[in-house]
Amino acid sequence: MTPFTPAGRSNAPMTLVEFFLLAVLSIFWPLLIAMVVVALRTPRPVPVLTALLVSGLMTTTAIGWAIVFFLQDASFLHGSRPPVNPAVNITAGALAVLAGLVLRGRQRRPPDPTPKPAKQKKESRWQPDRMIESVRLAFVAGIVLNIAPGVFPLVALKNIAQASYPNATKALLVFVFYVIMFASVEVPIVGHLIAPEWTARTVGRFNDWLDRNWRSLGVWTLLGGGVYLVGRGLLQL
Repeated sequence: MTPFTPAGRSNAPMTLVEFFLLAVLSIFWPLLIAMVVVALRTPRPVPVLTALLVSGLMTTTAIGWAIVFFLQDASFLHGSRPPVNPAVNITAGALAVLAGLVLRGRQRRPPDPTPKPAKQKKESRWQPDRMIESVRLAFVAGIVLNIAPGVFPLVALKNIAQASYPNATKALLVFVFYVIMFASVEVPIVGHLIAPEWTARTVGRFNDWLDRNWRSLGVWTLLGGGVYLVGRGLLQL
């Protein structure tokens, strides 16, 4: 495993394996998955997903660069054994576990016995003005909902800031991290461009499954990632 920092330092650097693990865990961040579910329900999901991807990637990358280049000069991150490493890992892991337990509790709530009014039948004809509005909303949502980095990206950004790589490499690592994180948005877009009919059928079935199971997916992602970070933090003490 290739470390992010030279072997001469004893600050338990993040490995490339851990870098990709945190990026993959971030794919299943509940808020991001919920955004994808909503986007895939629209009549023309590709423009909506594209707007979400552009604004989300733009926002997360810019904020990620700001955090990394601010933290890399922070004195509390450097030294022979900076105490911030176990503290950040344990705190972030505990928050992830807590979020997972809260989400699990909401998942177990009994259904509302009050019958819901029947939904009106949606118009089958595509209306350009509605699509434009959906794209605009997706673009704004991609900015607003990604201003604050999640638990797993924040840990990765902290470790990238500690790395002994040149600034250009650090900037590239931040961008790669978020490209991986938005895979759930990118895959449907690429699929619709390459094989639209097959992708439409597959995405439809997948979205039905995701609609039923996104909470469970988020719970296990938060719990698993949180336990990993707490365990890593305890080993660093």
